[in-house]
Amino acid sequence: MRRMLCAVGALAAVLIYLIWWVTYAGIHYTPRYAVRPPGVAGEVQGTSVRLLSLTRAEQLVDTSEDKSGKSEFPDPGGVWIVAELEAVRHDPGKTFYCDTQLLGPQRRLWARAATGVGRAIPGCLPDDFAVDRLVRFEAVFLVPIRYADQLAGVALVDDSTAARTPVITPP
Repeated sequence: MRRMLCAVGALAAVLIYLIWWVTYAGIHYTPRYAVRPPGVAGEVQGTSVRLLSLTRAEQLVDTSEDKSGKSEFPDPGGVWIVAELEAVRHDPGKTFYCDTQLLGPQRRLWARAATGVGRAIPGCLPDDFAVDRLVRFEAVFLVPIRYADQLAGVALVDDSTAARTPVITPP
């Protein structure tokens, strides 16, 4: 009888551990999102980030100061999505790492695309963010055309916390 009780106790401990681990993994390893109302800023890494516009482009044209006239076209079946953002860093103890992704249907994510054209609004660089200074930046994404009209917004990824990932939308 005593052996049976020990076996049941060990089995119960293993089951409790497994239930705890599955719950923990579900919370911490599956991204959870909090979609902000249109035009409202999202908070991440001590920085408030607001999405000013989310536009679709069939080609990217060099709009930098040197105006080389270069253009870049998306891959076949794709389209450029250009997100214009502004951010203000509030916490001097934290660094904003510019980790933005585009969130689409069924939790599809697209990372920022590297492009070979200069832009009038620069991309995001963590060194540009001084405390309490407004910084405008641009993020360019390459998205399949079939998803271009189904985008949820820009996700502000912060892997250092288990909090929901804020998703900002344009006004």
